[in-house]
Amino acid sequence: MSDKELIEKLGGVKAISDALGYNYTTVHNWLTRGISRDAKIAHPKIFLVKNIEDIKHISYYIADSEEESQLQPELEEA
Repeated sequence: MSDKELIEKLGGVKAISDALGYNYTTVHNWLTRGISRDAKIAHPKIFLVKNIEDIKHISYYIADSEEESQLQPELEEA
């Protein structure tokens, strides 16, 4: 699977840039240059998926990470 296919499956350039806070132009450049190593390291659950059938829209991953961050203070207090 190419990075371009991955970007399209995640919802496209705008969806990814909005969800992850990257500049639109930066994400658009990934279509031709490939997703940056730093982005892949920062978001492995999103960008390092091996099977294209396992990929969900970017909003799925953002909602999942927000739930985890809300649970984090509870875990630290325990």
